[in-house]
Amino acid sequence: MKCRALCNALAVIGALSFCGASQAADWFPVKVKSVAADGKESIVDYRPLAKAAQPWKICAAYPHLKDSFWLGADYGMVEEAKRLGVKLQVMDAGGFDHLNNQISQIENCVAGGANAVLVGAVSYDGLTNALEQVRKKNVVVVDVLNGVSFKDVSARTLASPYGEGYNAGQYLAKRHPAGTTPVKVAWFPGPSGAGFVELFNKGFLEGVKGGAIDIVETKYGDIGKEVQARLVEDALQVHKKLDYIVGTAVTAEAGVPVLRAHGRKDVKLVSLYLTPGVYQGIKAKTIEASGVEAVVTIGRIAVDQAVRALEKKEVISPATPVVGFYDQSNIKELDAGISMAPRGFKPVFKVE
Repeated sequence: MKCRALCNALAVIGALSFCGASQAADWFPVKVKSVAADGKESIVDYRPLAKAAQPWKICAAYPHLKDSFWLGADYGMVEEAKRLGVKLQVMDAGGFDHLNNQISQIENCVAGGANAVLVGAVSYDGLTNALEQVRKKNVVVVDVLNGVSFKDVSARTLASPYGEGYNAGQYLAKRHPAGTTPVKVAWFPGPSGAGFVELFNKGFLEGVKGGAIDIVETKYGDIGKEVQARLVEDALQVHKKLDYIVGTAVTAEAGVPVLRAHGRKDVKLVSLYLTPGVYQGIKAKTIEASGVEAVVTIGRIAVDQAVRALEKKEVISPATPVVGFYDQSNIKELDAGISMAPRGFKPVFKVE
């Protein structure tokens, strides 16, 4: 898989992507972490089916399409649906504070004859009752990226928010070990109540142990640029001495112009996961570092898992692609196509 050309970090969502993404036909095999019934973790090669046995109807419920994270998931799902020969409908709840919207969308899609639902949940616990009803109708449920507490899912292909948080914390702890001058950090993990945010937080707090890290502020907020820019702005007003702002990719992207406007070159931005804007920022040295989630690959795996479950074939679950952490020292080694849609890709809501 090849490196991508850069694009403008502040372009509209359709342009927030890179050219040269891996083609759907050659994205596999891919290394994934999986956990056996006995709790033993292993790394295996994931290989999808060659083709679906029939054009199954699959729905994908997203929290939103406000940023390139979910755009990457959309691209991965769309490409795999085309490759496998299944139908796909993508639904946008409108944000993490729109639980009722997501529930209604899932219910409507199932009522419309969906065979499977891919759930990028807005809430870890809030979808339990709705998903129970879905499973009673023998509809396949795949837990995608964010995680849900509902147990009776057919498969899970998740991001590793705990790992992302932990890696970001470790990045700081290794640069500022115990015994050195403590650094002050503002921590913005995302929307309150979301399961992945709780894991971000748990991982980050564990990761900074052993480091001279003073977390002076923790604030939650929707993953939209306006909200995250306001959080960064408020942190700068309250904390005249601040060394790092750590948070979502949107936090990092939104933070670049805010820091520039305030002349705060002393503050470094660290992102939990990669977007094109973050990639651009690392290359341009306006963002310090970032974790990576293989969002495109996860989208592809989710579709394949759904088809496997529908056709009573072996399903590797959970399946979490192996990823890393990048800064200026190793960013050139990254294949950004595992995380981001290609240049010019705009949200696709239906594959027939």
